[in-house]
Amino acid sequence: MPILDTEHARAETGLLSLMGGARLDRPSSQLAAGIVVAAGATGLRWTLGFIVPGILPFALYFPGLIVISFVGGWRAGAVTGVAAVVTGWYMFLQPVHGFAVPDLAAGLNLFLFVGMVSGVVALGAYMRSVVRRLEHSRKAIVDQNLNYNILFETMSEGFVLCETIRDEPGQLVDYAILEINPALQLILGLGPEAVGKRLSQTPGEWAAWLALCDRVLRNKEPLKLEYCFEQNAHWYEIRINPVTDDRLALLYIDITDQKRSEAYQAELFSELNHRIMNNLALVAGFLNLQARGAQSTLRDELHKAAARVQGIAEVHTALYRGSRRNEVDFGAYLRDLCASLARTLVDDERIAIVVDAEPAVLPIDIAVPLGMVVNELVTNAVKYAYPRPGRGVISVWFGRVGAALVLRVTDNGAGLPDESAARPGSLGMSLVQSLVAQVQGDLVTHPGPGARFEISLPAPAVEAASRGV
Repeated sequence: MPILDTEHARAETGLLSLMGGARLDRPSSQLAAGIVVAAGATGLRWTLGFIVPGILPFALYFPGLIVISFVGGWRAGAVTGVAAVVTGWYMFLQPVHGFAVPDLAAGLNLFLFVGMVSGVVALGAYMRSVVRRLEHSRKAIVDQNLNYNILFETMSEGFVLCETIRDEPGQLVDYAILEINPALQLILGLGPEAVGKRLSQTPGEWAAWLALCDRVLRNKEPLKLEYCFEQNAHWYEIRINPVTDDRLALLYIDITDQKRSEAYQAELFSELNHRIMNNLALVAGFLNLQARGAQSTLRDELHKAAARVQGIAEVHTALYRGSRRNEVDFGAYLRDLCASLARTLVDDERIAIVVDAEPAVLPIDIAVPLGMVVNELVTNAVKYAYPRPGRGVISVWFGRVGAALVLRVTDNGAGLPDESAARPGSLGMSLVQSLVAQVQGDLVTHPGPGARFEISLPAPAVEAASRGV
């Protein structure tokens, strides 16, 4: 599993430390080492001079210069070079034991040696700096590898690194596990022997999963999904990340507590919503019951009030039925609302309420005002559009017109009297206008025959409703 073999890396780091002169970092140590190396080379040259009389004066100084420059740095190399020039000139150039000007051949030898000392010292010091940089890099890698191993072994999230296997056409057909941490081994009920194992060796149908992994690799974009493991009844968020063109990293995060909390909140929401629905239905029932014994004018107003309450209750019914908690399918809500109005307001078959609504998801703060608008307009149409014994149809249409969402309530009845159109201050029209303004919509009243109201929704509502159900 490790990026590097830790023990091997430590051994190499120790060797580099020894070669890099870990004990010659102080200038005093470097100067002393230079003097010692120069003295040793001089003694060896003086001894070999008796054995090989023709040996060059500075022959044995070069190895010492390279070693001391590499081990001790440029200071030790410079001291060794100066000491070698002085002692070599004094002891091995004719005339010996003196600093007289040498003859042409000896002088040329001395000149070349002085020039090469600088190059050798520079080369040794450069090699030392390279080795010390390598040493620091190896130490950093060892530390990073150690931190990675600790994180890999102790992290609570499951992690696996996989290498993909493709067929000749390039289709992803399998993958092999390269690394798997203890947390994921525990989750999947596996052991260390899972390393090297292929997905195809695990029972199950993996075609859809491999297609998903292939899409992540081709798009080079991570993917996140949620999955419940049957063996431990835990929910996990699985994050699939592309590492290279043929490698994937999968991270398993336990979200069981989050899912349980969401389920509990949903249960509380459903219970609260159910209670509100019951209370609103009870209020509407009381109003309708009160209307039975009231005079004609008061009875109509009580029925209107009951219908308004019932319209709000229909919103909660739609919320209770749907999976969303702050949005409703306005088309389905509109059909349920008009069906409820027909049961409440139409006591014979003279008047039919027809709904044609496209599916559209609207935020609840837009759906509720629009539902109240439909409630008011349909209630007024039932009351005034077709006086007895007249018959007719009230149409409610909702859908897209170009880039806008439009709601229409129309009838072919008696139409709007002039005074009604000129009296926006009546309670019904005031409520409609207020509700349309609340959603920042536009209300247009078209002339007869009959009555036609058209509400256009603003762009934000259209954007919110652009998703289908």
